[in-house]
Order: sequence, then structure tokens, then C-alpha cells
Amino acid sequence: MNYISSLENKLFKEIMSLKVRKNRYKSKLYLIEGIRFVEEAIKNNCEINYVIISESKKDYIIDRFNFKDGLFNVIVFSDELFEKVKQTEKTQGIIACLKIRDTFKKFDFNEGIYFLIDKIQDPGNLGTIIRTAVAVNALGIILIKGSVDIYNDKVLRSTMGSIFKININFIESYLELNEFIENDFKLVIADAYSDNNYYHVDLKGKIILAIGNEGNGISDEVKNFPHIKVRIPMCNDLESLNVAQALSIIAFERVRQLDI
Repeated sequence: MNYISSLENKLFKEIMSLKVRKNRYKSKLYLIEGIRFVEEAIKNNCEINYVIISESKKDYIIDRFNFKDGLFNVIVFSDELFEKVKQTEKTQGIIACLKIRDTFKKFDFNEGIYFLIDKIQDPGNLGTIIRTAVAVNALGIILIKGSVDIYNDKVLRSTMGSIFKININFIESYLELNEFIENDFKLVIADAYSDNNYYHVDLKGKIILAIGNEGNGISDEVKNFPHIKVRIPMCNDLESLNVAQALSIIAFERVRQLDI
């Protein structure tokens, strides 16, 4: 078990660099923090490059995770260094460095539902959507280029570990959606001005449920594909809900229709 206390240490600098998006994708590594989060990563057989623990919490963390058996590459940081690496205000003294799973284009064209994320920017919204995807047993999430980084610390923490239980599929171009249309998927878009209440539309079978940017909504590129518009009826002159709330309502209507 290595101990690091120098700001000039190569590994410390590499870990600090993972706070920047481009470095995460270049190295194909990202950080998670907290006892429960690391436990979920281990339980879901994630590929863990190394575990970093703070010097002051070393004994408790080692005993809780049984790190004495040597299954993981464990590194102890001085409290000074750990304070610089941590991403939460009240740290629990443990950070893990994980390998980004390569799920690019591993689509499942069997019956089920995908969530299409069209340039959402709020980390909390994306994290909630990932949790919903797991809750409704979605086939996966399709993330269009320009959306908030899924390995952003705020996104990761708001998933509550659900990110380990769902396929994330990144696409560069809207044209890649043609493959779903050719495989008989129905594209469903929430639209406050639609004549169709969401619970009157058949949401069984092969579905892509699209959610757009918080300010601009669904892009024209998505709307150019054959689609069905649905609305969520609301009282008191409200026009729309938070995007994560809207997606959850429609997704769980599918669960009701399937009588799961």
C-alpha cells in the first residue's frame, strides 16, 4: 500500500487531471467518491484502477472494505493531498478511479425503451434520468453530443450508483437514429401543445422517449424523424415540468401499460 504526500507526485497529478472532462475521455478514466458509491462499483464488478483513501480515515476504510486482501490497488494520500482531490464538501475519505466502460454503439434492438438525451445541460437532471432508466428497466440511454458530461461529478453523485446498472450509448450525429427507426422503434416526444395525453398513447413495444434541452427543448434534427407527440396535462396554467420529471411520468406510464 503506497503512501503519497507530495504535490509533485506523478500519480497525484494524474488524478487531479481527471477533474477535467477532456482528460477523462483521453485516459478513459473517471473518479467516484464516497463509501456507498465505491461499494456499488465493487458490487457491480466495475473495473477499478485504484482506490485512494485519506490518511486520517485509513484504518476505518481498510477494515470496512477488507482492503487487506490485496484485491485492489490502494493508495493512501496525506490529508492535505486528499483535500485537493476530493469533490464533496464533507468527504468520507475514499475515492475510486474507474475505467470508462466502452458501450459505444452496443444497441439492443429488441422490444424495450431507450431514453434519448438531446443536449441536456443540468447535471442533476441527467443523474435523475439515469436513475429512472434503471427503475423502468430501460434498454439504455442514448446521449447526443453536446449534452452535459455523464462523468461529471454532480451527474455521478445524483445517479446514486445507478450509472453502473445501465448502458450509456454516445452518438455523434442525429443520423445514427435512423438505425432505430429502421428497427421499428417509435420516437415519442413530450410536447405541451400536443393533442395526445401521454396516457392515451400506446407506449408498449419498441420506444425511444426523447427529452430535450432545458431551455430550447427537442432539437429540429430530432423532430425531423417520424415521431409521436404527447402532452402531460397540467393545472394552474403551468406550461411544462422539469425535463427529468416529465420523462419519469411518461416512462412510468409505460410500466403501467405493461402491468409490470
